[in-house]
Amino acid sequence: METGFAQQLLEYSPDALLLVGPDGSISFLNAAAERLFGYSRAQLLGADHSMLLAEASREDFHGVLAGLGKAANPGQPANSGAPFTGSGRRANGTELPVEITCALVPAPAGAADAGTSVALSIRGAAPAPAAVPAGAPAGAPAAAPLGAGSAGPSLGGEVRRRDSGSGSAGTSGSAAAAPSAAFAEHDDELRAGSLRDPLTALPNGPLFNERVAAALRRPDPADILLLNLDDFRHLNDVLGRSAADELLVEVASRLRNCVRPHDTVARLGGDEFAVLLTECLNADAVAKRIAEALYAPLRVGGSMVRPGVSMGLASRSGQTLDGAELLRQADAAMTAAKAAGKNTWLRFRPEMLSTPAHKAEGETGLRRAVELGQISVHYQPVVSPGIGSVVQFEAFARWERHGRLVPPNQFLPVAEQSGLIREIGDEVLRRACAEIRPWLAGDTAYSVAVNVSGLQFQHRDFAVDVLAIAASTGVDPRQLTLELTESVFFDASSDVLGQLRQLRAAGVRIAMDDFGTGYSTLGRLQELPLDNVKIDRSFVAMIKTGQEQLPFFATMINAAQDLGLKVTAEGIETPEQAKYLMERGCDSLQGYLFAKPAPASHLAGTMGSALNALDRVDAAR
Repeated sequence: METGFAQQLLEYSPDALLLVGPDGSISFLNAAAERLFGYSRAQLLGADHSMLLAEASREDFHGVLAGLGKAANPGQPANSGAPFTGSGRRANGTELPVEITCALVPAPAGAADAGTSVALSIRGAAPAPAAVPAGAPAGAPAAAPLGAGSAGPSLGGEVRRRDSGSGSAGTSGSAAAAPSAAFAEHDDELRAGSLRDPLTALPNGPLFNERVAAALRRPDPADILLLNLDDFRHLNDVLGRSAADELLVEVASRLRNCVRPHDTVARLGGDEFAVLLTECLNADAVAKRIAEALYAPLRVGGSMVRPGVSMGLASRSGQTLDGAELLRQADAAMTAAKAAGKNTWLRFRPEMLSTPAHKAEGETGLRRAVELGQISVHYQPVVSPGIGSVVQFEAFARWERHGRLVPPNQFLPVAEQSGLIREIGDEVLRRACAEIRPWLAGDTAYSVAVNVSGLQFQHRDFAVDVLAIAASTGVDPRQLTLELTESVFFDASSDVLGQLRQLRAAGVRIAMDDFGTGYSTLGRLQELPLDNVKIDRSFVAMIKTGQEQLPFFATMINAAQDLGLKVTAEGIETPEQAKYLMERGCDSLQGYLFAKPAPASHLAGTMGSALNALDRVDAAR
């Protein structure tokens, strides 16, 4: 039999087939295994096979495997065993009865001795759900192959304003209805997958935040439990990644069993979980039940472990502003629980927010985020009314903590105080150059702007580092803009001007951010190595109707342009503000009116939003 045909037989077998290596990891599975357990192939390959078994069945199954090496009758091969009946566990945490047949698979002749693998044939006693996208909820329809017959937006080339056409010729309403419905269904599937943790199938941070916000819109009680596994990093090092993943899956299962169906259990990332209790009359009892359930021993990766947990409980009160505030309170209580000796839980008290432990935890969390590469970058477009185009993207550092984005004005001061600002600044610059490079290649006039802290200039090799990052990412320095606040230019304690002149000599553009709020004057601008000034949003906010008499706008714009500088206005939120500044000759505009900062994956949509907003402002003039 040809090898290719044999592989097809395995792939299209109605039974779930898996090959488990000597270390317990899955090295092969077919489509039926994906359908039966609800995991994608990418999720299972290399994972420990135990994650597919309910905890109660693992000991018996390992006993079956141990008996494979013993022949039932003398003279007969001992490489297969009788079917084993037990319970499997799907990706969504539900259990299903299964029948498993095992067989030893010796290593190929001449291969290095790497131990003996085990082949598993698994049949479910109940109909299995259709294959679902990674992390999608149980019961979601199977997803069509991505990219089939579709064309995604391109980031290369120019992105100019376009006149809208009258529609596609030759497309009837009935002919278009089916594809539209199919795309809508596919979008729903993608959204479902993006809101689920791929390992545990629990809701992720964004979905958890949505449910918290919805709960706070109702008058009923709402409580949040935030928890971390104690010493998880040590367990990960000792047990290995696949066993650690198995532990996280088991924790997710136990958490679900501790709450009611309408409560929400979410995995926010790593070993951090959150529970939303709605209409709960005794949240303290639930916290106690969770702590006891998680501390019960379990076997993962061949070892018996007893995971401890540090947990913080916060309950809605009359002073609760939003979900972010409730999460912050739960985080403070969890930090206090860790400081109290771990493996305990505490209810939030206001004084917890000002403890040294909470402040230290914020710095520790940020340091860990930097080490793990968890500082991401979002981009906001800057439009030029004169040419009707997006000409620049400004990069903003983002830190996702407990499933929500921490505002830069909260974590950047911590970064400056802790000395992490240089590492974060370098990472943001590196990511921005790498992620925006395809768009920059479309026009030499395009640029990416990155904010720079004055503390970064205290390192004498800052300018050299910036140019090295541009070179390593393939970005022309002339397409890079560094934005600094006014105070940085006049910092006598560092060689700011010298390094700025070095950068400008290499082609890097320099912008003064928040112009007008400091102590610089228009006369001093000509002394500085500058290319651009950005009018602060506090001035833009003065424009309400567009009929105001605010002569200083024309003065700032005209004087800066007379010095050869470009002028950008930031913080634009209304068409009236945009129109007012366009009529006074402002070179470029930026703000929520055009688009909010978004990840690089949303770049095409962000540009489309910005250009549509610019069209609307033009049409109203």
